[in-house]
Amino acid sequence: MSIKTSNQPRELLYLSDFSEKDQARIRQDYDWMDTDDIEFNHGFFRYRGNIYHLQDFVSYSGDYWDGCLGLNYFAAVLIKLTNDCDHVVVGFQSI
Repeated sequence: MSIKTSNQPRELLYLSDFSEKDQARIRQDYDWMDTDDIEFNHGFFRYRGNIYHLQDFVSYSGDYWDGCLGLNYFAAVLIKLTNDCDHVVVGFQSI
């Protein structure tokens, strides 16, 4: 099992920080979220060409990582919130 990360904090973004095209895609992909959560929550970030939200991740009991999102049986995206909770470090775990 290996984890790849650049250890570079990525800013958590609001919906308004994205292009109109990305905003439309986010609204469609996250239609299960309350409208106010989509509009006013700064939990979005971009990683490897995809847009994620902190609510996509489940709590992870690893030594360093705070959350995990399984992509398939062989891979997962891991996150670690920074101390100010305005940024996230992202890693990619593969088997």
